[in-house]
Amino acid sequence: MIKKVLEPTGDVCVKFTEEELQQLKINPGDKFSIKECDSGILLEKYTTIDLDMGEWERGVLEFLIQESCEKDISVNEVLSSILESYIKKND
Repeated sequence: MIKKVLEPTGDVCVKFTEEELQQLKINPGDKFSIKECDSGILLEKYTTIDLDMGEWERGVLEFLIQESCEKDISVNEVLSSILESYIKKND
């Protein structure tokens, strides 16, 4: 576990050394969620999943497209929202 002290700059910025980046397997462009813990925050790296939509039923695909158009967001964002809601309910 690596502990960092956040400096009050107006923005939230956590700087890691090259060794820490290698140890934590952090690459440029990686995204994280932030969770508050008892004595600080926990950064959890987002992971990527591959979904084969070729096997999905037409109704599911139409729903995703409809949601995307109605909310003016990408299908990827619709899927992310659905998965996040499911995880929160079942966590």
